[in-house]
Amino acid sequence: MSRWLPSFARLVGAVAGAFAGIVAVQLMRVRRMEFLPGWPGFAINHIIMPSTGEPSQPERLNIVVLGDSTTAGVGVGHAHDTLPYLLARRIADADVRSVRVVSYGWAGARVADLACKQVPRARARIRPNDRGPFLPDADIVVVVIGSNDATHNTPPGRYRADLRATLEGISRDARHARIVLAGIPAFRGALRGLEPLIFLADQYARILRSISRSEAARIGAVYADLHSGVPRLIEGRADVLSSDRFHPSVVGYDAWAEVIFQALRSESGTPGSSLVTAGA
Repeated sequence: MSRWLPSFARLVGAVAGAFAGIVAVQLMRVRRMEFLPGWPGFAINHIIMPSTGEPSQPERLNIVVLGDSTTAGVGVGHAHDTLPYLLARRIADADVRSVRVVSYGWAGARVADLACKQVPRARARIRPNDRGPFLPDADIVVVVIGSNDATHNTPPGRYRADLRATLEGISRDARHARIVLAGIPAFRGALRGLEPLIFLADQYARILRSISRSEAARIGAVYADLHSGVPRLIEGRADVLSSDRFHPSVVGYDAWAEVIFQALRSESGTPGSSLVTAGA
């Protein structure tokens, strides 16, 4: 049997070498690809009224969204098609209250950017006539992060430390807010011509997803599992990605918003209870 070991080792080495060569070529292709601009041309800072008419409660809900390009609206052409807006629309209708939603996210953000830049920015006034900083008055804080950490291989220990600092910082600043952490979505189906790279990113994301889930539980945050929840909502659809075949389209963002909304509702206690006060 030992006679086969050298041959087997050479075969494994050849396969590994071929795979590494394919990955190297695809990395070169990625560098030449043109993705959508990181600034979609609009800011997400909107007041949304319930679809049913006048709010049943006078108090407005404040939602803060932190994260990467998916929180900034990259992939769609209008603010009302973005993930923060679609989520806020669901919450406004569910609680029959007006909602103000503000996103501090930007393209390319990794979890370290939240702790060092986005959370501090959210502590400041948005408009000159605001009564005070926005984050301390937040009722819901949504964090959508991790995809860029998966594609850039952020070390797990660093990812955990930065995510913990982010969630703890939000918890200190927004003492009465419900915190929602959206898990890293599945990469499968994106950039179909670059399957090996997508496969590698998805495998690495598995490690970071488990960290995200455990850190959310540690701080008492709601965990929205995009990886398992979104595919069943978009099954059979061919229009879930934007023109760059990487960022979600409005159909994709709508599925993300539904998963995050359902995670909030599942943690809110009895049906019909407020998404903000229940479970807080």
